[in-house]
Amino acid sequence: MTSEQLADEVQRAIMACRDRVLGVGADQYDDGSGVQKFETLAPSELAAWLLEEADDLIVYAVMLRIRSAKFAAAAALLE
Repeated sequence: MTSEQLADEVQRAIMACRDRVLGVGADQYDDGSGVQKFETLAPSELAAWLLEEADDLIVYAVMLRIRSAKFAAAAALLE
């Protein structure tokens, strides 16, 4: 993979993130006033939201680790 190809993959990933923000993210967080819902949360609500997001990150990281281990095991069989 060339540096240009890698940069293209990065750009595709960024565009996928952008699409997510404008799609499901807009549905969840855009209240139509030009302010995202999380910007107006009370400090205690924001703290609870942040903890939920941290929990989600942990779950996604573990799922990624599981899938990576399965991939590594399959790759080892090909060597």
